[in-house]
Amino acid sequence: MRKHNLCLLAGLILVVVSLYKLRRSVDFITRSEEVRGTVTSLVKDDDAYSPVFTINTKEDGQIIYYHAAASSPSAWDVGEEAGFLYERGNPDSITMKSYFWLFGWSIVLMGFAIPLLIVSIGYLLLRSSITRLPDA
Repeated sequence: MRKHNLCLLAGLILVVVSLYKLRRSVDFITRSEEVRGTVTSLVKDDDAYSPVFTINTKEDGQIIYYHAAASSPSAWDVGEEAGFLYERGNPDSITMKSYFWLFGWSIVLMGFAIPLLIVSIGYLLLRSSITRLPDA
Protein backbone atom coordinates (compact mmCIF):
# COMPACT_ATOMS: atom_id res chain seq x y z
CA MET A 1 0.00 0.00 0.00
CA ARG A 2 1.37 3.40 -0.97
CA LYS A 3 1.84 6.18 1.56
CA HIS A 4 -0.86 8.40 0.07
CA ASN A 5 -3.38 5.54 0.26
CA LEU A 6 -2.44 5.02 3.89
CA CYS A 7 -2.90 8.76 4.56
CA LEU A 8 -6.29 8.66 2.84
CA LEU A 9 -7.38 5.65 4.90
CA ALA A 10 -6.14 7.19 8.17
CA GLY A 11 -7.87 10.49 7.33
CA LEU A 12 -11.16 8.77 6.58
CA ILE A 13 -11.00 6.74 9.78
CA LEU A 14 -10.26 9.88 11.82
CA VAL A 15 -13.18 11.73 10.18
CA VAL A 16 -15.55 8.87 11.01
CA VAL A 17 -14.36 8.67 14.63
CA SER A 18 -14.53 12.47 14.95
CA LEU A 19 -18.10 12.58 13.65
CA TYR A 20 -19.03 9.71 15.98
CA LYS A 21 -17.62 11.61 18.98
CA LEU A 22 -19.41 14.78 17.84
CA ARG A 23 -22.71 12.90 17.57
CA ARG A 24 -22.27 11.42 21.06
CA SER A 25 -21.55 14.87 22.49
CA VAL A 26 -24.61 16.41 20.83
CA ASP A 27 -26.80 13.53 22.04
CA PHE A 28 -25.43 13.95 25.57
CA ILE A 29 -26.15 17.69 25.53
CA THR A 30 -29.73 17.23 24.34
CA ARG A 31 -30.63 14.66 26.99
CA SER A 32 -28.69 16.16 29.90
CA GLU A 33 -29.64 18.53 32.68
CA GLU A 34 -27.67 21.63 33.61
CA VAL A 35 -26.49 22.05 37.20
CA ARG A 36 -24.11 24.41 39.02
CA GLY A 37 -21.09 23.31 41.00
CA THR A 38 -18.96 25.14 43.54
CA VAL A 39 -15.24 24.66 44.13
CA THR A 40 -14.95 23.31 47.66
CA SER A 41 -11.24 22.48 47.67
CA LEU A 42 -8.09 22.33 45.59
CA VAL A 43 -6.04 19.14 45.25
CA LYS A 44 -2.28 19.60 44.84
CA ASP A 45 -0.48 17.06 42.65
CA ASP A 46 3.05 17.60 41.28
CA ASP A 47 2.95 21.35 42.04
CA ALA A 48 -0.32 21.81 40.12
CA TYR A 49 -3.79 22.37 41.54
CA SER A 50 -7.02 20.67 40.46
CA PRO A 51 -10.39 21.94 41.66
CA VAL A 52 -12.86 19.70 43.45
CA PHE A 53 -16.48 20.69 42.82
CA THR A 54 -19.51 19.93 44.93
CA ILE A 55 -22.62 19.76 42.79
CA ASN A 56 -26.13 19.58 44.21
CA THR A 57 -28.71 17.88 42.00
CA LYS A 58 -32.44 17.50 42.47
CA GLU A 59 -32.64 13.75 41.96
CA ASP A 60 -29.15 12.36 42.55
CA GLY A 61 -28.21 14.38 45.62
CA GLN A 62 -24.72 15.74 46.05
CA ILE A 63 -22.01 14.83 43.54
CA ILE A 64 -18.29 15.37 44.12
CA TYR A 65 -16.48 16.10 40.85
CA TYR A 66 -12.69 16.00 40.56
CA HIS A 67 -11.73 18.12 37.58
CA ALA A 68 -9.14 16.52 35.28
CA ALA A 69 -7.27 19.72 34.44
CA ALA A 70 -4.61 21.07 36.76
CA SER A 71 -2.59 24.28 36.67
CA SER A 72 0.01 26.18 38.62
CA PRO A 73 -0.97 28.62 39.92
CA SER A 74 -4.50 27.41 40.37
CA ALA A 75 -7.00 28.63 37.78
CA TRP A 76 -9.80 28.22 40.33
CA ASP A 77 -10.47 29.67 43.76
CA VAL A 78 -12.50 28.02 46.49
CA GLY A 79 -16.07 29.30 46.20
CA GLU A 80 -16.06 29.82 42.43
CA GLU A 81 -18.91 28.29 40.46
CA ALA A 82 -19.13 26.52 37.10
CA GLY A 83 -21.83 24.93 34.98
CA PHE A 84 -22.08 21.17 34.46
CA LEU A 85 -24.19 18.82 32.40
CA TYR A 86 -25.23 15.34 33.46
CA GLU A 87 -27.81 12.69 32.70
CA ARG A 88 -30.39 12.17 35.43
CA GLY A 89 -29.83 8.90 37.21
CA ASN A 90 -26.23 8.71 35.98
CA PRO A 91 -23.99 10.89 38.17
CA ASP A 92 -20.87 9.44 36.51
CA SER A 93 -21.83 11.19 33.26
CA ILE A 94 -21.16 14.64 34.70
CA THR A 95 -19.13 16.91 32.41
CA MET A 96 -18.10 20.52 32.78
CA LYS A 97 -20.15 22.75 30.51
CA SER A 98 -17.38 24.18 28.37
CA TYR A 99 -16.64 23.90 24.69
CA PHE A 100 -13.39 21.98 25.14
CA TRP A 101 -14.75 19.41 27.59
CA LEU A 102 -17.78 18.73 25.40
CA PHE A 103 -16.23 18.78 21.91
CA GLY A 104 -12.46 18.55 22.46
CA TRP A 105 -11.81 15.06 21.08
CA SER A 106 -13.89 15.56 17.95
CA ILE A 107 -11.99 18.79 17.20
CA VAL A 108 -8.58 17.21 17.80
CA LEU A 109 -9.37 14.18 15.64
CA MET A 110 -10.75 16.36 12.85
CA GLY A 111 -7.64 18.54 13.11
CA PHE A 112 -5.52 15.50 12.24
CA ALA A 113 -7.94 14.15 9.62
CA ILE A 114 -8.25 17.23 7.41
CA PRO A 115 -4.53 17.62 6.56
CA LEU A 116 -4.24 13.88 5.88
CA LEU A 117 -7.20 14.03 3.50
CA ILE A 118 -5.95 17.17 1.75
CA VAL A 119 -2.48 15.73 1.17
CA SER A 120 -3.67 12.31 0.02
CA ILE A 121 -6.44 13.61 -2.26
CA GLY A 122 -4.10 16.26 -3.65
CA TYR A 123 -1.53 13.58 -4.40
CA LEU A 124 -4.13 11.41 -6.14
CA LEU A 125 -5.33 14.35 -8.26
CA LEU A 126 -1.77 15.37 -9.11
CA ARG A 127 -0.79 11.81 -9.99
CA SER A 128 -3.75 11.39 -12.33
CA SER A 129 -3.00 14.69 -14.10
CA ILE A 130 0.69 13.79 -14.52
CA THR A 131 -0.14 10.42 -16.10
CA ARG A 132 -2.31 12.19 -18.70
CA LEU A 133 0.46 14.54 -19.88
CA PRO A 134 1.69 13.81 -23.41
CA ASP A 135 5.30 12.75 -23.89
CA ALA A 136 7.58 15.45 -25.28
